[in-house]
Amino acid sequence: MMGKKELRSEIFKSGTQRHSFARQKQNTVFRRKQIIGTLRRIIIKYGSEHLTVKKLAEEIGFSGGALYRHFKGKREILFFLVDDIKENLNGDLEKAYPIKNPLVILEKIARDLLSSIEQRKGATFLVIAEIVSLGDKRLNRKISEVLNSFLAHIKQLILEGIKAGEIREDVDVDMAATTFFGMLQGLVTIWSLNGFPSMLEIQNESMWKFFFEAIKKENIKCTDREMPIGLPFSTEIEPSRSL
Repeated sequence: MMGKKELRSEIFKSGTQRHSFARQKQNTVFRRKQIIGTLRRIIIKYGSEHLTVKKLAEEIGFSGGALYRHFKGKREILFFLVDDIKENLNGDLEKAYPIKNPLVILEKIARDLLSSIEQRKGATFLVIAEIVSLGDKRLNRKISEVLNSFLAHIKQLILEGIKAGEIREDVDVDMAATTFFGMLQGLVTIWSLNGFPSMLEIQNESMWKFFFEAIKKENIKCTDREMPIGLPFSTEIEPSRSL
């Protein structure tokens, strides 16, 4: 049988191992956030063409050898960022679902998505654009799966809105979901090309009212909420300004 001294030693050893594991896990999460933040900063400051392992090492202060264990090149970096995009899109969906009204959920998803994109200075759509330009089949397939999953949730909400009598029965569900995403993407693209001049939430109010009026039943009214203080940015792209 194990004596008291040995038992205390085993308990201490087990506790130390658990603490070490927890600390290692925290360090991994912190390091992941650090890398993601640095990659976004590179995209915003230098452009996606500078999204390389060498540039990441320079910006984050790691040795190139340490990073090459995780990323062999640009494609691996983009795969890493696609996983982050997936987590953020799913997170915005999950935050909205405690609400029961489908139209209110859609509005909250748009608002939360634009809010999170604003914090990242539009990096999400810049990553998607870079993936499309590369023409890598595996990357295209992965980002396509992420976006199709997001669109499937939007389609389901539109269908629920039709069943609840809030959205017109003649609405093309596929096109409405695509339009919803396309309007968000277009809004962010113009905003980023203009140099991030103002809050996206300001433009989201107008965008949402336009989309709402296009799909709602006649007897359903949009509840006006107080507009944020500030002037909406122009939808005309200024060629002289650069990111």
